[in-house]
Amino acid sequence: MTLGGAFYVLAALADIHLTLAGMNGDLSLEGNAVMRALMARIGIAEGLWVGKTAVGLACCAIAGFGETEIRRGAAWIDKVPSTPWARAWMKRGDRAWIAYIPLYGTACFQLLAALSWLAAPRP
Repeated sequence: MTLGGAFYVLAALADIHLTLAGMNGDLSLEGNAVMRALMARIGIAEGLWVGKTAVGLACCAIAGFGETEIRRGAAWIDKVPSTPWARAWMKRGDRAWIAYIPLYGTACFQLLAALSWLAAPRP
């Protein structure tokens, strides 16, 4: 959790920094409608901070809860995989690491979003 959380924080900080620099106050440059509305309502920087924090906390909660439930062999976990092959794969070993996919995936996409500002043409 520590490594994933740190990766998320670094990616979120990079995205916040580069988004603020790239937008230069122009909300029309924000492609996410939910983030744009949040930024319009409470402020650009504040909206970014609140949005990134909420997503990070949700991903950490999913990871923490999911890992615990997978390790204890919760009955509902068997209902999540959609194929017999996936259910068998889950039972063949410790698969608790998959609970971290949302955290790492979100961090990766935030990093890509941050890097996209570097590729964007400057006005």
